[in-house]
Amino acid sequence: MTKLITALLALALSSAAIAFAQDTTQQQNPNNNSKMEQQSANQSAENQVNGMNTSPHHTMTGMVGDDGRTFSSNNTTWKVSNPNALKNYNGQNVTVRYQFNSDRNTIKVNKVESGQ
Repeated sequence: MTKLITALLALALSSAAIAFAQDTTQQQNPNNNSKMEQQSANQSAENQVNGMNTSPHHTMTGMVGDDGRTFSSNNTTWKVSNPNALKNYNGQNVTVRYQFNSDRNTIKVNKVESGQ
């Protein structure tokens, strides 16, 4: 009789442990998904602030504004989302490699080469 009670008690405890382990696994997956969603949202927000989107890189030649915050080429002036990239070129003709952010109508300068 003692062996039967011991066996039933062991079965009950092992069933509870298995159920608890499954519950813990199910709770971890939603946290991982929400972390991934949050990271994705953070990256999207950062891209919008920094003037990046999925547009390809382009190259154009033009004049950096006196304040370094604008770039003019072919009678069109764009606001530069990262003016620090142009800080040493104020008022100069340069060639820039850039990405266009259509949401904000800005450009993000990735590379600057002095004009000729």
